[in-house]
Amino acid sequence: MDRKDFLKNSAALCGLALIPSGIIQSCKKQDYSGPNVNFTLDLSQSANAALNSVGGSLAVNGVLIMRLDPSNFSVLSATCTHQGCQLGYNSGMSKVTCPCHGASFNASNGSVLGGPAPTALKKYTATLNGTILTVAG
Repeated sequence: MDRKDFLKNSAALCGLALIPSGIIQSCKKQDYSGPNVNFTLDLSQSANAALNSVGGSLAVNGVLIMRLDPSNFSVLSATCTHQGCQLGYNSGMSKVTCPCHGASFNASNGSVLGGPAPTALKKYTATLNGTILTVAG
């Protein structure tokens, strides 16, 4: 190797050494698939009152619970599969939206409707027995 090649290679290696480790870490694939949960909510308690009305929603334990109609609850992961932002429910449009990069998901099944999200949201089961809503998955 001549002197010119040696200097080029050395400069390139030094340049790589200056890249902050945070940039390299940000390229790692993160897991935003959603938590494993098993809990109950008493809908007669005021903290859960939003779920007594169609269109109401509640974020709890890493999931987003939505009352889509009088007899149907949808429970999806509350974390966007793109970069982990917390999602919100837009009852007027029947979709879950990400405030960070604009991804949108079907409120019933969590499928991707648009935006940069690579995969659907994890869906959970919800069973109502009297005023007790059980969420699992």
